[in-house]
Amino acid sequence: MTLLLAVDIGGTKTFCQLSTEQGDVRFEHEYSSHQFACFDALLSTFLDSVTMAPAVNIRACFAVAGPVSGRDATVTNLPWAFNADALAAKFGFQQVQLCNDFEAVAIGISCLSEDEILTLNEGEPQDEGVRAVIGAGTGLGQALLLPEGDSWRVVPTEGGHVDFAPRNDLQVALLSHLWSQFGHVSYERIVSGAGLVAIYHFLCQRGAGKASASLQAAMVEGDAAAVISRYALSEQDALASQALDLFIDVYGAQAGNLALTVLSRGGLYIAGGIAAKNRLRFQDGRFMSAFTDKGKMAALVKTIPVKLILQDKVGLKGARLLALQYTV
Repeated sequence: MTLLLAVDIGGTKTFCQLSTEQGDVRFEHEYSSHQFACFDALLSTFLDSVTMAPAVNIRACFAVAGPVSGRDATVTNLPWAFNADALAAKFGFQQVQLCNDFEAVAIGISCLSEDEILTLNEGEPQDEGVRAVIGAGTGLGQALLLPEGDSWRVVPTEGGHVDFAPRNDLQVALLSHLWSQFGHVSYERIVSGAGLVAIYHFLCQRGAGKASASLQAAMVEGDAAAVISRYALSEQDALASQALDLFIDVYGAQAGNLALTVLSRGGLYIAGGIAAKNRLRFQDGRFMSAFTDKGKMAALVKTIPVKLILQDKVGLKGARLLALQYTV
């Protein structure tokens, strides 16, 4: 018997799933990535939780939030590095495949139902047009889907680390603020969970409003980015709302940059938990305003369909599909 092991490895959380080739999920669990010193330890914990017959063969695909080079991978926002062959030997896997996490997200789009995708811009979709995916979470991922016969060839990228380009005086000030701390300022420095927190602190220092004592206390106790989003969505804190607005402005601009760079006439897909959890703010026109603010190319960018992915396990679905299809 053969089972498929799909793992979506993120800087904050890691999803693991064991399923049959027919799609029956045997076991699935979500882990906090920071609780483990290395990926091997997390994987051991997951496998120890599963009862399997000795004769079971496992074909695995690990989707990694970081660069993949051949059979080696590193996680950008964690001190994790591993080799596919070493993992296969240690755990007795029949096959091991590594891919970038946004390669898995891109492939997982084909597994989504209509109610798992929210349309932000209808555009003028072209069935054989290039597609692009962007998504903010712990980091900022991007990938391309190029039409290839009846399927797609996925090209993973590290485009989230390109230089941030401010669009107005406030964003210039934000760049200067972050530049003094980090030297290099990428879009990921801003369009990520840590980026939303950095924006909030920037606005506090700039005197954009009075910092809420309850919000700041909640940030210390829990996920600071999630707290800022929650206070912004519930309109409990004006400074949090300003931070989320600025975050969405920069996010929309970079999504538009990606769409314009590759002319994604097949659609631009937004993944990642931040957009899905803040979908109402992404629907109010602010994101699309920044997306289409491209000067001479504004009319062209408005023709590009924009979709928001609501399913947070799209990367896991893609990793499972790769494990199913992969043969040495």
